[in-house]
Amino acid sequence: MKSPVLALGLALPGALFAQGLMDRKHPDIFPLDGKMKRSGFFVAPGVTWTLAPFKDREEHYDLGADTALDATYHGKGQLGLYLEAGWFISTRDPVIIDYWDFGLAYKQLKGRETSQGTFARGDSIGDWVGDGAFNDQHLTFAANANKLFCVRDYRFIQFSLGANVDWRFSGSRDFAGFAVPGTQDFPPEFIGQLHAKVGYGWKLTQRLMIIPAIETPFFSVVPEDQGLGRLQWFSTTYRPLILSVRFLFLRHPNGWACPPVKNNEFEKHKVVNPEYKRR
Repeated sequence: MKSPVLALGLALPGALFAQGLMDRKHPDIFPLDGKMKRSGFFVAPGVTWTLAPFKDREEHYDLGADTALDATYHGKGQLGLYLEAGWFISTRDPVIIDYWDFGLAYKQLKGRETSQGTFARGDSIGDWVGDGAFNDQHLTFAANANKLFCVRDYRFIQFSLGANVDWRFSGSRDFAGFAVPGTQDFPPEFIGQLHAKVGYGWKLTQRLMIIPAIETPFFSVVPEDQGLGRLQWFSTTYRPLILSVRFLFLRHPNGWACPPVKNNEFEKHKVVNPEYKRR
């Protein structure tokens, strides 16, 4: 009886606090009064990381009546480069989705795998080792639906769901040593995945937002999913991570020119000379 009461006592303050945050009125992140265009461009430099399993994988293989092999695989993630540019469109009624974005990116995925084990045939036992490295470079098209939750004025948490299609235009796989037959595999030339992203953003000025975020796939269409979007290189599966900083630029209705003072909350304090004529 005490446990449900305690759980309710802990959950109720958090629920009330969250309700207070949701009920509080914050300024619109994307202006809904027509002072800014609903579309604009963004750039997002960043890095990638191939997250390897936290624990080494151990396998036993029976290769014949008197032949057996034991193997231990150790994956090592590495940093890669990432750069995205694209276009966004904010929605007219941001109840479910605040904005859509469509981007084209360069994505590099790198990593290593070391392996070792023993090989037994009859009464003979020997040791073996293997060492592999991969460096794949992709051209990526991505589309996302984004939802913003304001936590303070002009500060927000962003949740995104999207899809990406990757084309590997360059790749290298170097391997030295012994590999267990039939255990190595690699991603195909074209990869299709669903991904999720979470970020924390600031609206620094009327025309600029900055959103650091982390992204990872959660389901692979191509190749066949191997566990919540993980991809296999050699004999180890890795989780691709993207850490990026998005610079999102809003536009005034008349291109990049400032709107009239009466429509610009940031400029109301300025005095305009009505007799001034542009030369």
